[in-house]
Amino acid sequence: MANIVEKKPTVAQFLGSTSVKKYVEGVLKERAGQFVTSLVSMANLTPGLRDCVPETLMYCGLKAASLNLPLDNNLGFAYAVPYKNHGTGIVEAQFQIGYKGIVQLGQRTGQYKSMNVINIHQGELTAWDPFTEELELNIGQDQGARANLPIIGYAAVFTLLNGFKKVSYWPIERVEAHAKRFSKAYNNGPWKTDFNAMARKTVLKEMLSKWGPLSTEMAEAVKFDQSVVKHAEDGAEYPDYVDGGLVEDVALLPESGIEAEFKAEQDKKKTNEELDAEILAMEEADAKANKK
Repeated sequence: MANIVEKKPTVAQFLGSTSVKKYVEGVLKERAGQFVTSLVSMANLTPGLRDCVPETLMYCGLKAASLNLPLDNNLGFAYAVPYKNHGTGIVEAQFQIGYKGIVQLGQRTGQYKSMNVINIHQGELTAWDPFTEELELNIGQDQGARANLPIIGYAAVFTLLNGFKKVSYWPIERVEAHAKRFSKAYNNGPWKTDFNAMARKTVLKEMLSKWGPLSTEMAEAVKFDQSVVKHAEDGAEYPDYVDGGLVEDVALLPESGIEAEFKAEQDKKKTNEELDAEILAMEEADAKANKK
């Protein structure tokens, strides 16, 4: 007798089941219908998500909903990214916050007067003192010409209503070192397809998480960023930082005009000690340059 292989339900079948519909309606009330329609549409249009464990996409969507951010890869506030878990071999949906989402959550606190993060192009950095945080820029007014210049770093700034101000500048080399150390899918994920958006998000998130007032929502977004949202047996929610790779046939972050297929590249892996040494050397070089 042939073995019977039980197929996992599709996203539409999973979200349409009685128990799941009841659960989603209990959480989102009148927004449940729109939520389900949105996730089914997203899964149908994104091959990688169509093949993921439906439960992980649902929890990803619920996390975005709890933060009151649109889960739409076109908008840049929050993303559902399909990753293949190397431990289990299954595809799961990972929650990622976009830099627009971080700015949105910061604005909601009512404590920020201003907040911004930009690319710094070649010839625009006049001086940067990491101790006093004095940043001098010479940004050209011709945006067309500016866009054609190589990007050398990223600058973020925020000012609170009480006058407190924080400025941060990361050379592109420091961003790359940070990404290689902390992103498990650096070689074939959004870092390869939309590097600048990920870089801006990283610099802004690192600065806010260390120096900015964090609302419950902002702290939650930082905690669950780049994780698969899981639920324990007692119902407690926790982030699972997956050791995985981006599913190759997903069209992600279309604002960057990337192709539908990703080509994985294997870079030489560096140990954490080597990356720490890289970052330290860069900071020392910056300090020496500013003393001259």
